[in-house]
Amino acid sequence: MKPGVAFLLLLLVACSRNSTGPAATPGVPPRTDTSGTCTGICDASPPSIPVLTDSVSYGDITTYGGTDTTSTSSGGACNYGITGIRNYAAIQVNDLPGDMKGQWNGGRVCGQGIRVRARTDSGWKETYVRVMDKCPDGNCGIDLGGAPAFALMGTQAGRYSGEWSFVSCQGHPELFDGPPRIWVKDGSNAFWSLVQVRDPLSAVTAFRYRLASSSDTTWIDLPWATEAENFFKVPPEVLQDTSFYRFRADYSDGSSQSATARGTALAVPMDSLPLLP
Repeated sequence: MKPGVAFLLLLLVACSRNSTGPAATPGVPPRTDTSGTCTGICDASPPSIPVLTDSVSYGDITTYGGTDTTSTSSGGACNYGITGIRNYAAIQVNDLPGDMKGQWNGGRVCGQGIRVRARTDSGWKETYVRVMDKCPDGNCGIDLGGAPAFALMGTQAGRYSGEWSFVSCQGHPELFDGPPRIWVKDGSNAFWSLVQVRDPLSAVTAFRYRLASSSDTTWIDLPWATEAENFFKVPPEVLQDTSFYRFRADYSDGSSQSATARGTALAVPMDSLPLLP
């Protein structure tokens, strides 16, 4: 083959790809049209590779909780522990199988509110969920707990084609198990401590602190923990300090909440501090 022809073929292949993923990837693309109802067997949509965007994402809507509306989340991979939240979901880890480029993002999406819509034989139906877990398989879009699965699927659980978008949890009491608060991981002490935000207003984008009495209003970011997903690591110099600090959680919906407490308060295992606007 002549070099010029080979280059032209490579260029055509490259141009055939777009932001929704490689065209030659195995799998069935999800339906992205939003009119009409599903025809045929709605609950047996072929496994598809999700189309992930910053606004609306498309892919498989499934359930790992069946359609039992009484089941509650046990915290899942977000490490929230036993909760009373019934509107919960797990989200994909991958975009393409095994690439780790899904919306889970190492647990950074934990606590996020999501509006989920599924295409059914009686039209599009919607529900709201909070991300509490990650999907265990490579062909996942969003996997619902029992109550939201029932809202979309009735008693006919299965794999539906649908869409989802990130929203704030504010205004959706079904996504809360109490007020937002800082929670200190079990095993924490004056030399090592991990903290997380439980019942956040949205996914936590940053957890910051500063001395309450200082004229310096610069916030210092706590690093994401490597020991467990969905936690921040507190430095020993804060844990051993009896001075008062301001702690602030910043959320993906643009809001923030804060608490004032001694640094030593974050060394008390399984303790919690209320977050306020």
